[in-house]
Amino acid sequence: MSTQFSIIDSHVHLDHIYLRHPEQIDWMQGRGYVPVSWSFASRAETVDDLKDYFKNQADIVKKLNKQGFKCFFLTGIHPRNITPDIRIGDAERLILPYLSDPLCLGIGEIGLETGSSAEQDIFLEQVNIGKDIISSGRRIGIHTPRNNKPDICRMMLSLLDGYTGIEEYTVIDHCSPETVSRVLDRGFYAGVTLSPGKTSLDGLGKIVLDNKAALNRIMCNTDSGNTFYEDLYLFHESPIFSFEIKKKMALTNAFLFFNLS
Repeated sequence: MSTQFSIIDSHVHLDHIYLRHPEQIDWMQGRGYVPVSWSFASRAETVDDLKDYFKNQADIVKKLNKQGFKCFFLTGIHPRNITPDIRIGDAERLILPYLSDPLCLGIGEIGLETGSSAEQDIFLEQVNIGKDIISSGRRIGIHTPRNNKPDICRMMLSLLDGYTGIEEYTVIDHCSPETVSRVLDRGFYAGVTLSPGKTSLDGLGKIVLDNKAALNRIMCNTDSGNTFYEDLYLFHESPIFSFEIKKKMALTNAFLFFNLS
């Protein structure tokens, strides 16, 4: 590697990588990756499915650590995993047991996909859990969708108006050049997903130019899971960005945000 620092992929789905692309575990480990795995179940039809999923996700992260691959996870109900039988109170019952695990860095992936009332209810239930655990060093990881992103982002920020004080402990992810400044202006961390379907290196360059005063609060990731993306490594190796910018966005900002040691 030409640029000598480790890489924190601040948002992946390591359990899906482990099951579908096991060869990429060695690839990441050989390049100094430290992944943070966010929750997302490929199949979730009932609350019991979610319960099984959370256990399997945590077990895989623990297993990889025992094998010498340093990795962490967030646990939470993704908006696309809201099941027909879920009720208020289920989120706390499902995810609270994992939040004391030293490998669990907090709650995620929570957020909105369509902005439905059910999504808003489950989202705010989990934000309430998150605000109560940030004093213990835990963090909150929030999803924004591909479709209708600016409008859903505005809706989400409006819902978060009543939670002053969580901003420095919360990352709003999948930010685009159209939404990132709004997130940063509110004091949140911004996640930028580097992949062919989300943000390109050219798009990241625009984000950097437009947000020079807030570069300490931008962290890059790939959201790899069913498909594995090397885009964060391409950023790490890119001659277009300075060493300082690459180190901030691919390592230091996530290291400090997640309070890693």
